[in-house]
Amino acid sequence: MARRRSRVRSRARRRRAGGGRWVWVVAGVAVALAVAPVVVDLVSSGWVVPLAVVAVLVALGGAAMLVARHFGDVYRQEALRRCGVDRLDHRRFEGLSGELLRRDGFRQVKVVGGAGDRGVDVLGVAPDGTPYALQCKYYTRKVGPGDVRDFVGALQARPYRDHRGVLVTSHSLTAQAAQTARDHDVIVIDRDRLADWLLGAYRLGPGSRSPAWLARLRRGTSGETPAAL
Repeated sequence: MARRRSRVRSRARRRRAGGGRWVWVVAGVAVALAVAPVVVDLVSSGWVVPLAVVAVLVALGGAAMLVARHFGDVYRQEALRRCGVDRLDHRRFEGLSGELLRRDGFRQVKVVGGAGDRGVDVLGVAPDGTPYALQCKYYTRKVGPGDVRDFVGALQARPYRDHRGVLVTSHSLTAQAAQTARDHDVIVIDRDRLADWLLGAYRLGPGSRSPAWLARLRRGTSGETPAAL
């Protein structure tokens, strides 16, 4: 009896599966019948070729964006590796930030990090005369909102009240920390933007900014990034 019941169940399952396939077939036929008049209208109106051209252009544009993003990521990783960012310590990370400021045309660049720095590590004056105060976070973890709030508090001190605040980190920020930085108009240079800064695709102060892949092409494949100090 058990075998007979199992055979009955098997036949029932096959009937249900067959019925399910017929449902999909009927649905496919219905969709084809619904779309057919639209296709006929497009063919008769001569819109097929222009639409095909537009579709190809959109596909090529999407592919180009994906390729550019991929190469941008590759160039960022290479810039960080060549500069040895992951082998630095906090003091040399501050020195690297100062060197990048000088490369961008900043004047009076000073690395002031250390005891008594009041929460600011690097100072500099942009080519347009705007003073900047940088705090450098050489972290192997994400920067939290408390770190950003501490820096905002440091910028309220008398020596730095007129300075533009910049937080530079070798890692990234938590979502809450990034929001805190936006709320207080603090410029954030996280790991990805640091790589762009090394490539010359990003710069502080006035000046043009370019995608990482374009900056790399302009510099050439053998273009040098600032050496780690």
